[in-house]
Amino acid sequence: MISSEELFWNEKFNEEQRQIQLYYENLNYIADRPCNVYKPRLSIDGNQWCALFGDDLQGGVAGFGDSPQKAFEDFDRNWAKSIDS
Repeated sequence: MISSEELFWNEKFNEEQRQIQLYYENLNYIADRPCNVYKPRLSIDGNQWCALFGDDLQGGVAGFGDSPQKAFEDFDRNWAKSIDS
């Protein structure tokens, strides 16, 4: 028997996978975008999507948004920023 907590996390994981698939299906693919070149990990962080390249937020580059697309767009902007920005 699956507990309500397991069911919650399974549904959350399945929704995350659907969002990722939808993003790639609808992506206007541009090969040289940083998110396409470096392929950051996409996950849910709180109430937003997070695209993270690196081990953590302090040592990596991240982008956040209400959708995977917005997280990747923010990642692309952040990739171009200097460390003192």
